[in-house]
Amino acid sequence: MRSWKLILCLLLAVVVLVGCGKTKEENSMTSDGATKAETKMAVPEKGIPVLMYHMIGDIEDNDAVLKESHLREQMKFLKDNGFHPLTLDQLYEYVMFNKPVPEKPVVITFDDGYVDTYSIVMPLMKEYGFACTVFIPTYDADQGTRLSWDQIKEMQESGMTIAGHGYHHERLAQMNEDVLNREVAMCQKELKEQLGITNEYYCYPYGSNDEASQKAMKKNGIKLAFTMNPGWVKYGDNPYALKRIWIGNAVDIENFKQRVTTEAYEDR
Repeated sequence: MRSWKLILCLLLAVVVLVGCGKTKEENSMTSDGATKAETKMAVPEKGIPVLMYHMIGDIEDNDAVLKESHLREQMKFLKDNGFHPLTLDQLYEYVMFNKPVPEKPVVITFDDGYVDTYSIVMPLMKEYGFACTVFIPTYDADQGTRLSWDQIKEMQESGMTIAGHGYHHERLAQMNEDVLNREVAMCQKELKEQLGITNEYYCYPYGSNDEASQKAMKKNGIKLAFTMNPGWVKYGDNPYALKRIWIGNAVDIENFKQRVTTEAYEDR
């Protein structure tokens, strides 16, 4: 008799526990009752576009500058059409090991450390929840014309990746080996001292690179280095000579759509 009572108690306990637990469907619900969409992962066979921005502002006759309204239009297009901006850590895993990434991947980068990267870009990335990377020439920080270290630290704390863009922002391919290695090492040292990071990513100033500069990247702990050569990044590419897609005022929204959906885009 006692054994039957014990079994009955155990069954009742199981029923109570199951009733208190949430189903998989309930666990995927948001606080307002909406179902969360799961992010699909895939290995992008055609590669990944890495977007290259510089200054954001209202200078129409300079293609290195992009109007704020154009930037906002482009980011809205990415969000509305289900693109997933990646971190450089995610890009590295794809380039080196062919690891899957969220479907419709894109990488967003900003060069040179202009103040508008802090005042315009950072709030916009927060608004859309986008990952992005800012390449900083470290000597220019706190010089009055570019970002201050306080601003850079705030950007880092907001989730933006801060990476190297040289110390003096000079062409590495024009330097002898000693100067070249010192230039890269000084950039790495400053990022470590100011931000507490061991930097692993680099963007060549003016895209200038050669075999010696690529060796300097590896020597100084860099895992990926970016050029200004046009094209998408693919699995198996040279990690020290990655391509990017130029974005400036000549790139209207229709041309932008091409650049993030096909490598065979119209050059402007």
